[in-house]
Amino acid sequence: MKPIRVYSGPTSLDLLRGEDWAWVGLDSADGLNRLGVELLDALDLQFIKLRWSGVRRLAFSDAGWMQGRGRNFCAGADLNEVSSLNAGTAEAFARRGQRVLEHLLWPGWRSLTLVSGAAMGGGCDLALAGQERWGVEVKPPSKGAFKLAHPAALHGILTGFGGTVRLVEVLGEIGADRLFQGLERWDARQALEIGAIHRKLEPEVAQSAVECFLVSCLRE
Repeated sequence: MKPIRVYSGPTSLDLLRGEDWAWVGLDSADGLNRLGVELLDALDLQFIKLRWSGVRRLAFSDAGWMQGRGRNFCAGADLNEVSSLNAGTAEAFARRGQRVLEHLLWPGWRSLTLVSGAAMGGGCDLALAGQERWGVEVKPPSKGAFKLAHPAALHGILTGFGGTVRLVEVLGEIGADRLFQGLERWDARQALEIGAIHRKLEPEVAQSAVECFLVSCLRE
């Protein structure tokens, strides 16, 4: 089964669909997967469609993992768009991201975020919004190694996507402070130890593990 493209843009959306499951993936030419207004709207619409069509298990990742060759989960918000925001448009932008996080947290399905490479800023928020969260660890460490962080906090920029709330839910206040105030960057081992992810995978088994989650082994 091959994914189909359901949205095309600087970062596009691919979809694999079964009877009651779906796998949604981000894809961009440079592999960094940035969140812009149109992409957030496309994600919002796609998740609404999936919810209403009876999907009960959802996986979300870099689109490459649908075929066993993923890269970065998400480098965060599109900074070119962020730099042009004002007090009025910033709220609308933030609410778009919040809606996407709310879909991932919807109790009517079981969502999985498969996190690989960089998951930064708003991408970190998306990664932690998965009800189930798995990390892919590249060995030996390389440019594509797992990295979970909120570096924009260094410049006084905090996500408006709801990550400040979700981080506390997942990690507690101390863990959230380590990312937002301590500006820590976690590899897959550290993320697993602190509870940011539930499972650490080798790249060669990532695709089959997600397929198992969606189709058979973890079916409720």
